[in-house]
Amino acid sequence: MTPAAAPTIFVVDDDDLVRASIHGMLKSVGLRSETFGTAQEFLRSKRPDGPSCLVLDVRLPGVNGLDFSARVGRRRNPDSHHL
Repeated sequence: MTPAAAPTIFVVDDDDLVRASIHGMLKSVGLRSETFGTAQEFLRSKRPDGPSCLVLDVRLPGVNGLDFSARVGRRRNPDSHHL
């Protein structure tokens, strides 16, 4: 049996200071995080398998954070139904 991958929190926000603050806060309590400045950057990245959480800015350039969240959910589970 292989050990479970460490949980990762993915942070997508176009504001550099917000990303750095969230990353620092998560690191200070021992949580692993990866940050991205755009939704496209997140989608292009190779992300580790394992448990994860996505923290999104609601007002991302080019795409609404809520719409992006639904899009990511459909990619992971094409049979799901989102509002």
